[in-house]
Amino acid sequence: MNTNGLVRFIVVGMVLLLVISVGMYFLFKPSTMSPPNEADINAIYQVVGEFGARLRDVPNEDPRPLATRAAEVGIGVRVVNGVKVFHAKDGQDYKMVLLSDNKNYAVMYGGDLRDPDNLLAAQLDPGTTEKIDSNLKRFITDRLYQKFMNDTSTVPGKPADTKAPWPDTIEIDSVQKLDNTSYTVNGKIILMTSLQTAEGGNAGKKPITLTVKNVDGTWLIDDVT
Repeated sequence: MNTNGLVRFIVVGMVLLLVISVGMYFLFKPSTMSPPNEADINAIYQVVGEFGARLRDVPNEDPRPLATRAAEVGIGVRVVNGVKVFHAKDGQDYKMVLLSDNKNYAVMYGGDLRDPDNLLAAQLDPGTTEKIDSNLKRFITDRLYQKFMNDTSTVPGKPADTKAPWPDTIEIDSVQKLDNTSYTVNGKIILMTSLQTAEGGNAGKKPITLTVKNVDGTWLIDDVT
């Protein structure tokens, strides 16, 4: 073997050894994530179970457009004597303020500036936001609470149609650890109607995925899809 061939052989060998060494490092690198903890799993089952059992007490909003429903009850934005106001369920007209962008308006309501659409939704579905507070708030993170309050249709709660099946419980299929402070829970919402309540069984199942996070030592639901 000439000198050039020997050099090439040595270089290729060194590269191969480097590749093998790097591969072995990542293969046997110690994980920084601890294995699932039985106490954590039990706490996650409990919070998901409590959340699921209370969904039946949270009514969903009417799925029809806000404008259609507002027209039925005679509330919303209107013009009175050339002035734009928000006519609320209490029969009062509340002043609307032009924002700094000179395009959008806000409603001066209860001492605060409120978005007209959000206020309209709250006026039409007061029960849903109140039920979120009383039934779900203590089981969810602040982030998910704000998501539910800003758009109540994202709550997998009882449908507006009283004849439709409602959520009764959540059946957990799997719990997967994401990191030391969060898990993914896959399961199914068990649906019921008055018929199944009386005779047994269920009215179907709907898949659900939840992200559960540890917040200051307490496991809370951070997302629902």
